[in-house]
Amino acid sequence: MTHPNARGPVAPASREAIRRELSSGFRRALGLTALGTVVPGAGLTQTRSRRAGWLILLVAIVSLGVGGYYVMRTGLTNAALSVVARPNVLQALAVAFVVGGILWCGSIILTAVQSRPTRLDRARTRALAAFTTLMVFLVAGSSFKFAEYASITQTTVAQVFGSTPVKPGVGAKVAEGDDPWADQARVNILLLGSDAGVGRTGTRTDSMIVASIDTKSGRTALISLPRNLQRVPLPKTSPLRGLYPSGTYGRPVCFREQKNANDQCMLNAVWSEVDQYRQDHPGSYSGAAPGRDETRNVISEVLGLKIDHTVVIDLKGFSQLIDAMGGVTINVKLSGNGTKLPIGGHSDGNGGVIGETGYFSPGRQHLNGNLALWYARTRAADDDNFRQARQRCVIQAVVKQVDPASMVAKYPDIARIARDNIYTDIPAQNLPAFVNLIERVQKSGKINSLALTQVPDFNSVRPDYDAIHAFIKKGIAPPVKTPTSSTTSTSGPKPTKTPSSSPTTASYDECG
Repeated sequence: MTHPNARGPVAPASREAIRRELSSGFRRALGLTALGTVVPGAGLTQTRSRRAGWLILLVAIVSLGVGGYYVMRTGLTNAALSVVARPNVLQALAVAFVVGGILWCGSIILTAVQSRPTRLDRARTRALAAFTTLMVFLVAGSSFKFAEYASITQTTVAQVFGSTPVKPGVGAKVAEGDDPWADQARVNILLLGSDAGVGRTGTRTDSMIVASIDTKSGRTALISLPRNLQRVPLPKTSPLRGLYPSGTYGRPVCFREQKNANDQCMLNAVWSEVDQYRQDHPGSYSGAAPGRDETRNVISEVLGLKIDHTVVIDLKGFSQLIDAMGGVTINVKLSGNGTKLPIGGHSDGNGGVIGETGYFSPGRQHLNGNLALWYARTRAADDDNFRQARQRCVIQAVVKQVDPASMVAKYPDIARIARDNIYTDIPAQNLPAFVNLIERVQKSGKINSLALTQVPDFNSVRPDYDAIHAFIKKGIAPPVKTPTSSTTSTSGPKPTKTPSSSPTTASYDECG
């Protein structure tokens, strides 16, 4: 006689019910694990560790809500800039991504463990484990990548931007409170393009622009200085007055020109002149880069403006940036004289070119960083005016063709390029104020371009600095409001832009 509680064969119906229950439990475990991967803690709320799940989910929702509100209030770009401008926030974010990633991964594993049916067969147990491992790798990889990028950005900001102004009293005055620019009406920032990394001895600043910004309205004047400006004034405290007691660079005698007839005492040679003078007269200059500081001081004298901050970009960094984006497509044109543009080299003074390594073939083509840089820099076959036009075309091409998505993947390389090739004396703690200033510039949309060559009767060899100062003062002054009339008409119909029959001979104003 069989005992009533004895276990006997399981009926087929019962076995089928068990299989269905295990299949359902397996699918539930997969679903909750996937849910916990997409929404932190959400899957865990359906297990016996639901309190921990709800806590993780609440933290995630609050964090996302605060971040989303901040982005909606300030805009995505400005929100990103304000975070980047705060090294302490970046460091905290890096830690948060690591800690958050560990907790998130732990919740995924715990969800899979606690939702797995107890009698799940070996094959499906392994499948669930493999799926959980994949989800953990996805979350861990993303979290640690964000942490890495935050750490890289923090390091880059710390290296590119200084901790304090170069000297006490130097730099823009940033106020406490809602308006960081309450104590300063204008900010003047000197932008220098250095060619030290392009196979030349010494440092020459062939690109010199001062951005003069009205801190209240955001109106900006971009003031371009010609590289070949001569007889520039030296500050009263300049050690170079030991060579040029007249207070004018290169006068009465330009010692550089005595050594090399083609090496004149022009504005772009001040940096290398200081470096040489410091070498010949140890102790004459202090600081890490006196040539940079002297160039800044001289330009301040030339324009009659106080320069608050300096930004220097080594042109080799521009080349590396183009390589990082995979090159750039340019409509290469002939020189202003109708000849092929040389790669490298310089003018022989008689209309020819010497020292070139090759020539650009005209027409649309994809250039790497080195060739794009030479296309923007060459002037041996024409002059500075055409070179400036080529520079504008290259910059336009870079802006139009850069792919933000691909650049994000190369962010570590881009950050390295910035660390190696960009200098500024803007203190890191003042970056939030400059983000605020950028917002004002963007909102105003008013950017005026000024060039010293626009000064009446301008002469780069014998410049009239009183006239230059008056020109700059007028150029940066707020516009005078004049009454407008609805009956005012233009002087005639707008000219129709006719496509050029040959892209190689089109005007340099036509970059395409």
